[in-house]
Amino acid sequence: MKTAVLTYVSILALSGLVALSVLGAVLLQKEDPRGIAVLALVVGGLLMTFILAVIQGVKAKPGKVTAHEAAFKTVTTSATAEYPHSASAVWSLIKPAESATLLSENVIQAVSVPGLPDGPGERQCFFLRNGQIEVIEVVEEIPGRMAVTQALFPPSPVSQRTTYRLDATAAGCRLTVEDCVEVPVDISIDQEAAQDHRKTFLARVGELLDACSARDAGPSV
Repeated sequence: MKTAVLTYVSILALSGLVALSVLGAVLLQKEDPRGIAVLALVVGGLLMTFILAVIQGVKAKPGKVTAHEAAFKTVTTSATAEYPHSASAVWSLIKPAESATLLSENVIQAVSVPGLPDGPGERQCFFLRNGQIEVIEVVEEIPGRMAVTQALFPPSPVSQRTTYRLDATAAGCRLTVEDCVEVPVDISIDQEAAQDHRKTFLARVGELLDACSARDAGPSV
C-alpha cells in the first residue's frame, strides 16, 4: 500500500513538472519573460528530485552496524497456567479480538481486520478506557495451537512480540504466554511487573472458562 501511494505521488509530481515545462516553453515562444521563471522552477524541481533520490539510495545501502544500532538487548518473560478445559475452548476465548473486553478491564471495545495471503497478518485494534488506542498484528499462527503477535501502535522504542502457545495435558491443556521485548540497553524493563500482568491475564482466562463451563452444565438435579 505504501509503495502504491509513493508511486502515485511520484507520477503526479512528474506530471506537474511536464506540465510546467510545456507552459514555460509556450511562454518563451510568446516572448513572455515569465517563461524563464517557470523553466527555472522545473529545473530546480528536477535537481531536488535527483538529490533526494541519491540520498535515499545511500541510506538504503547496507553498511556496518553502528554502535547505536547494536546497543539493544532482548528481555524475555513468560507465564504458564493449566486448565481443566480443552485447548479448543481456550483458543476460542483468547484468539478473537473482541474477547479483550472480557479479559481486560482496560479495554472497552475491540475489532479485528483479517490478514491478506501475501500481505500483513490479522490486525487487532483495542480502544482503551483512557482514550488511547493499541494495535497489534498476528504475524504467525497455527490455529488452535499457537499465535505470535507484535505491537504496531502506538509507536515505541520498544519492539515487542508475544507468543501464545497451547499444549494438551492429561487433565485439559496448558497455556504459556511469552513476551520477547527488544529495547535499547539504557531502558530498563520491570520483568516482575510484566510477569504479574500475564499471571493476571491467565487467571482471568481460567475464571471465564470455569464460568462458561458452569453455565453450559446448567443447574444440577
